[in-house]
Amino acid sequence: MGSFDGTARRLAIGPTLLFPADPVDAMADAVLRYDPAVHVRSDRFVFGNGVLLHGPIEVTADLARRAGLPSGMAAAYYGGSGVQGRERRPDDAKLQDAERLVRGLWARLGGMIHGERPPADLTLRASVYSARELPVEEVIGVLQPFADGKLSIDDDTEVADAYFLITEEDSLFFTMYWPPRLARSKLQPPPPATGELHDKNPCRWDLRTKLPAQSAGSQTCLRVGEAALVLARAAGGVVIDVYGFPVSRPEDLLPR
Repeated sequence: MGSFDGTARRLAIGPTLLFPADPVDAMADAVLRYDPAVHVRSDRFVFGNGVLLHGPIEVTADLARRAGLPSGMAAAYYGGSGVQGRERRPDDAKLQDAERLVRGLWARLGGMIHGERPPADLTLRASVYSARELPVEEVIGVLQPFADGKLSIDDDTEVADAYFLITEEDSLFFTMYWPPRLARSKLQPPPPATGELHDKNPCRWDLRTKLPAQSAGSQTCLRVGEAALVLARAAGGVVIDVYGFPVSRPEDLLPR
């Protein structure tokens, strides 16, 4: 009963993703997009950023009652953190990524999210990772057609070689640039979805909005997604969404 009660408690704490039927094939495809080098254990997926996804877990009536889960659910997955070898990240950072993973899976696969903690506020964002730095003038040229007003550079006074691209007008999004050395950060290293770029200390451009990721308007999502993809093509990089999944077309940023 100890193991059973432990599972019920972890499902109750969450973040837990519930399904009326286990989406086996779709789940396999989604976790491979999140991390092409994911390891599969008997009862969990192990990702390179220290995140674990436990499941599938059969949701019996007794388990649902003990965990306080809604009725009508047959399979569950819950996120957590694991012990890393080479790249030891703080546990809080891994748990934040676990929540983003569960929310990203929910956005793609449907189902229902359950947990004791309120979800973190996530704003719409697209991050471009690249092993090749671009002159800021070229970045401005690429992003200017998508901006509301003339873009100008504003240096980050706290981080050397970092900068912001802003407009005098209230723009739909603003851009933050982070130099390659920051990719070695244990708090926020390149996500597993960057694949081979992960170990090349890529630079990063964040195209950020102030709008919630799950309720931003379609035109906003499409414009941010298109701008990020055009920049990624110019830099030979990849685009990653706020949940840690790759973006291959503007529609990938649309709320689901």
